[in-house]
Amino acid sequence: MEPLISIVMPTYNRAHIISGAIESILSQSYGNWELIVVDDRSTDHTKEAIREWASRDARIRYVCNEREKGPGGARNTGMLAARGEYLAFLDSDDEWYPCHLTDSVSTLALTKAAISFALWVEQHGDMTSYNFENKVERHLLHSMRTTFEIWNDGETIIFEKGLFEAFLSHTRNFFQLNTMVFRRELLDEVGLINEHFYLGEDTTYLLRFFDKYRIALQTKPHAVYRESPDSLYLFCDRWQLDPDTIHLNKEIYIRIEELSFKSIQVREHIRELVSQSDSVSKKAKQLYYIDIGIASKYYTLSYLNRHDRKKALHYCRQSIRCKVTIFNMFLYVKLLFSSKNGSVFLRRALNLW
Repeated sequence: MEPLISIVMPTYNRAHIISGAIESILSQSYGNWELIVVDDRSTDHTKEAIREWASRDARIRYVCNEREKGPGGARNTGMLAARGEYLAFLDSDDEWYPCHLTDSVSTLALTKAAISFALWVEQHGDMTSYNFENKVERHLLHSMRTTFEIWNDGETIIFEKGLFEAFLSHTRNFFQLNTMVFRRELLDEVGLINEHFYLGEDTTYLLRFFDKYRIALQTKPHAVYRESPDSLYLFCDRWQLDPDTIHLNKEIYIRIEELSFKSIQVREHIRELVSQSDSVSKKAKQLYYIDIGIASKYYTLSYLNRHDRKKALHYCRQSIRCKVTIFNMFLYVKLLFSSKNGSVFLRRALNLW
């Protein structure tokens, strides 16, 4: 008999789009699953929508948090309520291909891996893009195939050691929580998701598995990552923002500032992991890149606050303290002389993401 897979789906005010995610689960070629939809105190009609689905299929369960816990806390609630031998995750605005659970369980059995991942496609409105066919991604996949163990003529890459350093070194990410399938018993060793991280909580959780377990990466897409208008990152088109606008929309700035602090928190956590790691061979190089990333976040906040000199100087000093660059030093001098003008040169180092 097929082992039971518990699928955890966190949601918040997604009643209008959650049906697509649920239908993709109902379409799975693998039949022995339970879906735990964890409602993080939605204010729309999510409860009614899920109970309607549950009335049609007994494998669907509705759970509501006693308080808002964020995406990490909602997933933890689902994992604690899970009854299956395996755990999987799917966000309420994303979808799986029908093969996902079947292929993942088969891969785990075939390769004796503890965790399985797969690639995904991204959907922006009506446009779907398979980013892993780009030149950089193809090169990195080829590099991993020649460095690590492969199965199925290279369709599956197996990692036991060295994945954490590869993850740090790569300019692209190949691992996503929505394609992860693993034995629930691993929770006894790995624990739950850190609920203090509201951004990057999924990535920091995945890192706990790297270099500790045998991991399989299936190099074909299993999921559709949909960039919804209410997602954490898409509250505005940051590529179109003009950071030299005198009055940057206050609401947008507040969101950028909040996300910057959360991003810095995650980067500092990863920095600590690198410092403590025995498996990272080029530790100084990795710490350098992490420090550059943190410095760029503070630098961006400093630039955006040029019209508040005191605040801008504070963020610029934070940037310099992390890593001295020609950009933060130049900006600091400009701020000391009370120059509030923008700069084409300084804009090159901004990190609005």
